[in-house]
Amino acid sequence: MKARVIGCALAASLWLPGAALHASAPSELIERLFVAIGMDRQLIGGFEAMLPAMEHMASELELDDAGKAELREIYRGWFYNDIDRDAIRAQMITLYAETFSEQEVHEIIAFYQTPIGQKFLEVSPDLVKQGAQIGMQEGIDKQPLLLERLEPFIAEHRKR
Repeated sequence: MKARVIGCALAASLWLPGAALHASAPSELIERLFVAIGMDRQLIGGFEAMLPAMEHMASELELDDAGKAELREIYRGWFYNDIDRDAIRAQMITLYAETFSEQEVHEIIAFYQTPIGQKFLEVSPDLVKQGAQIGMQEGIDKQPLLLERLEPFIAEHRKR
């Protein structure tokens, strides 16, 4: 369960809008793009998207309200104190610079400065959160099927 929650947390916290192309753009331009897309808000939105995983864990542990609050604080402490967002940002700058040309970055920035681009930025954290909840619920609902498939594998490999 821990691995699932941490995996969901990291995946959610690293989501960024973009498309896979190829080219090269200078990092200063990528920084401008990150400002335009609200990169910091996106990372925080990713953290918020993992809150349902915490709720699931709290339910499995049968936590009361105080326990749930403590669990949320553990996750908040982990996210705000242990996750190196500067290192993530540096890696994302490299990734975006290798993925988009200067012209493409200029066009992306221009899009995010339009009303629809601003609307997208405004609603995307909630859409990501809701999408994560939908995906997580489907995973929870189908977990017994996965366990059914894993049991023979685990049994076979335990014998070795």
